[in-house]
Amino acid sequence: MAPRLSCLLPVYNGEAFLVEAVDSILSQTYRDFELVVVDDGSRDATPDILRAFAETDDRVRVVRRENGGIVAALNTGLSASRGEYLARMDADDISLPDRFQFQMDYLDAHPGCVLVGGVARSLNPDGSFGGRTTGGRHLRTDLSCFPPRVAVAMHPLIMVRRAALFQVGGYRSSFPHAEDYDLFLRLSKLGTIDNPGRDMLIYRRHEDAISLKHLETQERSAALAEMHAIAADSTDGEVPPWLLEPYVRLRIWRRYLGVDRPKADRMFPRLLGDAASLRLRALASRRYWGLRTRILGAMLAAGFRDARRRGPGRRSVAQPAG
Repeated sequence: MAPRLSCLLPVYNGEAFLVEAVDSILSQTYRDFELVVVDDGSRDATPDILRAFAETDDRVRVVRRENGGIVAALNTGLSASRGEYLARMDADDISLPDRFQFQMDYLDAHPGCVLVGGVARSLNPDGSFGGRTTGGRHLRTDLSCFPPRVAVAMHPLIMVRRAALFQVGGYRSSFPHAEDYDLFLRLSKLGTIDNPGRDMLIYRRHEDAISLKHLETQERSAALAEMHAIAADSTDGEVPPWLLEPYVRLRIWRRYLGVDRPKADRMFPRLLGDAASLRLRALASRRYWGLRTRILGAMLAAGFRDARRRGPGRRSVAQPAG
């Protein structure tokens, strides 16, 4: 009989952390699940590691395919899955033991919720723990304002109703490195995306992480996914390119604040120019005023965080001596 839950784990050359990731799934307190691992043409020891797991635990199902990228791997795994619910997992993260049980109970108790996430704790390369995040701060998706508010979750820890995934057509390759964000936008039309304040996952941060290697592409793709959703949902029409570009810069600048401060600092003057624009089309655009407010708010928040980190009596790095 088909299990009630399928866990989908795509992997490409993931030998470094794969054993720990799979062990964390097989050690879940909830036991009635299948782990569908899609090996996307790995050339390292990944196939051997997966073969050993499949030989010792019949819940592990390995699908090997020619390398086609993350979206193709995800859709391959989705087609191979059989459970009512589908959980996601990455090959370099660690799921906490009661994750599956908690998320299944949550979906059972909240029929209006289409996808449940939770809290991820970040694990730094030196072994120390960083912050906790759900992936976003908005509780509901709202495309009527600009910038839009989009409810998201940390993709490696989500659990979603499998029927809903098929209803929206699975993953799409139209928005490179933001396929999860595009999915959240489409799923939001079917129900809520909820993030209970409970730790579910240890999220490993390292230099090879896709989200860091392709940061600018990812942010542009996420913005384009929003524009696509707005055009299909809003009565205000499409967002013009001259408004899209400053919005993309805002998204990229905010990401660089956390991972590459020198790049963020180099972007600051251009972003300030976006916020201070006096062009007629900007002054006449309700959407631009919303973006202008968001840019200024982000700058003030960043400055406040810097001041708190420096503490009283300490000179700013940008302040000249003497």
